[in-house]
Amino acid sequence: MTFKELSSKFNFTLPDYAESYFADFIAEYDRNIPVLSEKDAIIVADTTELPEDGKSELIRCAKILNDSDDGHLCGSFLACLTVYKRLPWVNYIYQTDLFTVEGLKAEQVGWILVATMLANTLNNKKPPADLNVENLTAFRNYSKNCLGTYGYWGITEWHWNMLCAGGCMFLFGILKFVPNHFTDRFFVITDGKEYVSLTNNGYFIGKENELLANEEGSVAKTYFYEDDKKFVANVVSRSGLIDVNTTEFDKSTWRMYLRAGSPTLAVHIPSNIAYTPENARAAYKEAFEFYKNFYPEHETLAIDCSSWILSPQLRKVLPETSNILAIMDSGHLLPDFGSFTEDIMFIRKGTSMYNKIAEERSKGTVFHIGIMYVPVDEIDTFGLK
Repeated sequence: MTFKELSSKFNFTLPDYAESYFADFIAEYDRNIPVLSEKDAIIVADTTELPEDGKSELIRCAKILNDSDDGHLCGSFLACLTVYKRLPWVNYIYQTDLFTVEGLKAEQVGWILVATMLANTLNNKKPPADLNVENLTAFRNYSKNCLGTYGYWGITEWHWNMLCAGGCMFLFGILKFVPNHFTDRFFVITDGKEYVSLTNNGYFIGKENELLANEEGSVAKTYFYEDDKKFVANVVSRSGLIDVNTTEFDKSTWRMYLRAGSPTLAVHIPSNIAYTPENARAAYKEAFEFYKNFYPEHETLAIDCSSWILSPQLRKVLPETSNILAIMDSGHLLPDFGSFTEDIMFIRKGTSMYNKIAEERSKGTVFHIGIMYVPVDEIDTFGLK
């Protein structure tokens, strides 16, 4: 079998890295080893306290997949990539419809892979039980959500639950964290005291100093140049606005700190929390210390987060006393392409926030997703300056 032949059996395009694992996978592939054994399905179901009908269904679905030649082959290769060979946060597979197995829905195929991930975590990674409660609850609740939404057991939000099941996402204080890598759209340099954000090449700057993916409506193009002596790029202010002019930085003073692939801890913001700088700072500190020991090979350089709640345009609608603005002012903001409206699922219709965003959008403002990073040596002073 060739990689092309195996790839054709999936319902999505496999990530670029997948082919490099193919030869070893085929050499080691054993049709007799189940993707998810009945023993592991029981461990997962019992540990997550699935109802008996959910437990029985997980065992049944796993058997159907294991009995299917193509299902077993595809499931084994995907487990090789996402569970056994690569760390959960570098899988970059976001699709729900993975591959087709007769007798199973797409959410059930994904359910088996999430259960495989969780079984590996429980059997081998063994994260602290108290921290892993959130992830066990996620498996149970998202499984029940599939049943309630579609009328059959499975799992919704496949990518999210692979992270939860992977023994890498944990709740500290008010925030959830997972190891991550810095975006390829920006660079961060430092002189040892200050941190300056720079744009990468090939993007565009809008009339309100925002980041655009294409030239339409732009007023300038982003630039980055580096040689042995200097960096030259567009500077991004701490409030997330891009300077249309470039600035030169001497390497005798400035050095690279963050670039594409630099290790970070990504933040996920749960709903209904006391989102204050003080609480965020406490969560950052606790998470950084934990991951430093739990994943020592992931030498975190910064905390980062991508969210609508970090949109630079929210300054147009939030009061100066807002905790959201206080947090944004404590970190370093970067603009992103993604946009949202008042109808985003996190804002209740008819609320003050909803109405203000709608009003501002009627003036032509586009609300963009924002990214915020906090260098690790600024964690202790986060929100205090």
